[in-house]
Amino acid sequence: MIPQRIAGRATQRVPAQESGAEGLKSLRKAIRVLECFSLQEPRLPLTDIARKVGLPLSTAHRILTTLRTVGIVEQEGDRDLYRLGLKLLELGSMVLTNLEVHREAMPYIEELVRETGETVHLGVFDGAQVVSIEKMDSPHGLASNVTIGKGAPAYCTGVGKALLAFQPEEVVDRICRTQLAAYTAQTVTDPDKLRKELARVRAQGYAVDNMEHQVDVRCVAAPIRDHSGRVVASLSVSGPATRIPKDRIPTLAVRVREVAAKLSTRLGYTGR
Repeated sequence: MIPQRIAGRATQRVPAQESGAEGLKSLRKAIRVLECFSLQEPRLPLTDIARKVGLPLSTAHRILTTLRTVGIVEQEGDRDLYRLGLKLLELGSMVLTNLEVHREAMPYIEELVRETGETVHLGVFDGAQVVSIEKMDSPHGLASNVTIGKGAPAYCTGVGKALLAFQPEEVVDRICRTQLAAYTAQTVTDPDKLRKELARVRAQGYAVDNMEHQVDVRCVAAPIRDHSGRVVASLSVSGPATRIPKDRIPTLAVRVREVAAKLSTRLGYTGR
């Protein structure tokens, strides 16, 4: 190995293979730390984590600090208690969506487009925004600015509110603390009013975007659940306000909920 002189000192160049091996070891240690948590032990102190993994306290603390900075684990205030973070929920939702929801959804999307004559979107929540993962346009046309793979605000879209209403309270609080921008004159920008709207979504089982994200566009959306009952996606019907007047919303809501329920059943949801 050839010495390399830096700042007047001879140092050894670390082979890339050795550096990669150390990184892999650190990754394996981090995975072992995450595997310490369970339904029986959702919160653990540093000492228990270090003991379970067989690591020095300093090493376990360093790994937890790194995982905490990216939201994979969370620390409960100033207490020496750690739990799995919401980032894992986001990542898990995306994996589940890619594996199941997207694969199963197309016949139901086609069914809604055929029955309603309007545009249908399938969306998932990425922790901050709603992301459209599938879309089928109305045969009558709709000037929609929603693009597959592109994020949109969850608080003022139908697909977004149908998802946001079923997120943990801390997620809703985080969204409410951000600046709720007004996209149209109908956009709800008051956090208290938004919370009331989300409560209404939970109670009635569907969400309505009443020209809140796009001028003259209405949307009706319903949540989709997986085998555990968790809301992992949402399905919506969108169209111009002239084709979706307010008196048509209840009828659309019934149909969107029915189709979302059928898709949920395909994902293993039993209604419990």
